[in-house]
Amino acid sequence: MAKNLKKLNESLHPNVLVKFFTKQEQYAVPGASVSIPSNTDTVGLNKVIKTFLKKSGTDPGKDFPLFDFVVKGQILVGPLVKQLAEDDISLEKVIEIEYVKQQPPPTPKDSLQHDDWVSTLQCTDNWLLTGCYDNTVHLWDADGLRAGKGEKAHTLTIPAHKAPVKAVAWVHTDSPTKTFISASIDQTAVVWVWQSDTNAVECVSECRGHSQSVESIAVAPSCKRFATGSWDNMLKIWSLSKQPSSEEADDDSEKEKKKIKGLAKKPEKKTPIMTLSGHTESVGSVVWMSNEDVITGSWDHSLRIWDLEIGGLRSQYNSNCAIFSVTFSPLNGTILTGCADKFIRMYDPRVSDGSIVQQKYISHTKWVPSVKWSSLSEHLFVSGGYDNLVKLWDSRRPKAPVYDLTGHTDKVLAVDWSNPKFIVSGSADCTAKVYSSDKNV
Repeated sequence: MAKNLKKLNESLHPNVLVKFFTKQEQYAVPGASVSIPSNTDTVGLNKVIKTFLKKSGTDPGKDFPLFDFVVKGQILVGPLVKQLAEDDISLEKVIEIEYVKQQPPPTPKDSLQHDDWVSTLQCTDNWLLTGCYDNTVHLWDADGLRAGKGEKAHTLTIPAHKAPVKAVAWVHTDSPTKTFISASIDQTAVVWVWQSDTNAVECVSECRGHSQSVESIAVAPSCKRFATGSWDNMLKIWSLSKQPSSEEADDDSEKEKKKIKGLAKKPEKKTPIMTLSGHTESVGSVVWMSNEDVITGSWDHSLRIWDLEIGGLRSQYNSNCAIFSVTFSPLNGTILTGCADKFIRMYDPRVSDGSIVQQKYISHTKWVPSVKWSSLSEHLFVSGGYDNLVKLWDSRRPKAPVYDLTGHTDKVLAVDWSNPKFIVSGSADCTAKVYSSDKNV
């Protein structure tokens, strides 16, 4: 009976010859080829790899990692034969399968309570910035977040604006004197200097030029300029350098002798060094590709790349819905957008033939106002949706996220993964959630 069932299974699901390989050298097995049933799934393939590792003299023991399997650029979900059929791959050929260590599930570390909606945040190095609809900006110590002690992690509350805060961005945190920027519905972007050793903060520049809410901020890789996108449809570029007064400009030698003690009492009034128009609706998101190239996503259904050297538009890509969020990965050169139609789209601006949209990611059930690439992995990114969910994705798996991160009880407004150890999210439930993306944290 058992033999008959085996023969029936082999007739329905004939064996295929597969060759395994990996870029993670500690798990590499030379000459890893084997004939397996074509309906083998991820569980079965993991058993095969474990057998290979044992035969090669590597005994994974209890700490044996689980692997994902990549076939023709797509992570395997379900039986192998199904994916081979979808990609029109012959069962008679040797199938090359890459195996990669599975991303461990992020673990909840903390829930940071605020008095109003958390509309924006960024975590870098050892510090987290959050911005709220009650006009405030908050500073948090990441050491406290690691310990899961949110109250102790809270460092400072700044009454930063006269209207809700829509965007925050760090400029640098590599010394006790740290710099960050906040932007608001009050039409301003403000540059702040924070002395972390004394916990003193000062507004050093007030940037005015937009005629409506400032929706987004991005700092150039050089940290010498930043960009803002606004509800007034404009993209504006600002300098982070101090603008000298006429007296200082007349006497450079005297200027060199002067040493600034403390922070300026009155903020410097700044105007944009460049204004770029073309969008017909709100510029909801802005990111830098390089020191001279800026990407914008707009409610006018367009994704645009601006060349600051020529001061104009370099490329434009049209979507079929409003674009709320844009993120660019220097690791893989692609752009992701979060949109009003619940999809996340991947664009490759280097493509000249065929569709520039390389992939669509489907799982959110409502608007996707925020997406962010991992700063370490070329394949991983996170998204936040109006369905109250944060999702961790692998770009090679478009039909389902790797993990759903639950906990929010209202729509997610912002996500960030600038610090590779933490995924952070802000929500209309008045909390910022912190998830550890590193099992060693």
